[in-house]
Amino acid sequence: MKSPTGQPARALALGYVRVSTAGQATDGASLEAQQTMLRAAAERRGWDVEMVLDAGFSGKDMRRPALGAALERLDIGDAQVLIALRLDRLSRSVADFAALLARARRRSWRVVLLDPALDTEDAAGKFTAHVLAAAAEYERDLIAARTREGMAQRRLEGVNLGRPRVVPEWVIARIVNERASGATLRGIAEGLTSDGVPTARGGSPWRTSSVQGLLDSLTGRQILAGLPAQGTAPGHL
Repeated sequence: MKSPTGQPARALALGYVRVSTAGQATDGASLEAQQTMLRAAAERRGWDVEMVLDAGFSGKDMRRPALGAALERLDIGDAQVLIALRLDRLSRSVADFAALLARARRRSWRVVLLDPALDTEDAAGKFTAHVLAAAAEYERDLIAARTREGMAQRRLEGVNLGRPRVVPEWVIARIVNERASGATLRGIAEGLTSDGVPTARGGSPWRTSSVQGLLDSLTGRQILAGLPAQGTAPGHL
């Protein structure tokens, strides 16, 4: 391919830059740092370069607006190279990255990574890219598994991981007293709904499961045991 002057045209590389919202402050390569390194790498190779930025997007899948637009440009020949700092800037899924490589091969453009040095123009580069993608996906799955295990352990320790209850203590006291007086769970729930008492989520109607949950709560058991109920609203017991 030649330019209008008859000189060989410089290839156009799209320098892809991404940071997630959480990683913006902690990632070693900020948006600015990534762009600086990609521009320098393109210049060394004799390529023109345009930056493509996805800020605040995870690498768990390929649904990112700037990346999608870049791939379309590469497919139609507007650019010849997709260059990124590391594999995880492009994808953390081995399946997604494999599909990206197949797309590049089918449409005759190339993928280049700087760390480690990798160019899908050659067979060794393609093999290395697949290995790195598999490692990135494995790491992500390990993190997810550890998170699930940690949450399960906290539940076993009695830590409430859901939204904290915001039911006033006088409402719990009313429920405990009505139950102790022989009221059914349904009757208590209907009475609370009829009186316009908000549920823990701020709405209505009350359900028997919610009433039972408050009876079984620490505050409910303390009130039942005869401990003083703070802030009891007159006329509601």
